[in-house]
Amino acid sequence: MKLKPAEKIEIKEVRCRTIGDITCTGLTLSKATTLEEIIQEVAATRVTERGSRADDKRSEAAMEDRKREGYF
Repeated sequence: MKLKPAEKIEIKEVRCRTIGDITCTGLTLSKATTLEEIIQEVAATRVTERGSRADDKRSEAAMEDRKREGYF
């Protein structure tokens, strides 16, 4: 990915809740390092798996548009 002129690199501890392209998969700030910690983190979250996906923030039909375009 190329940075836009106003963007800067930041290093953060994150994990992906779903498998997919980084441009559409939401990242979760996370310090979890073990399976048990990840399970506890997911159980405690109030954001759905799809709630952090950039695709869903673009439009309600983003996923259907991607299907039509042959992404899946």
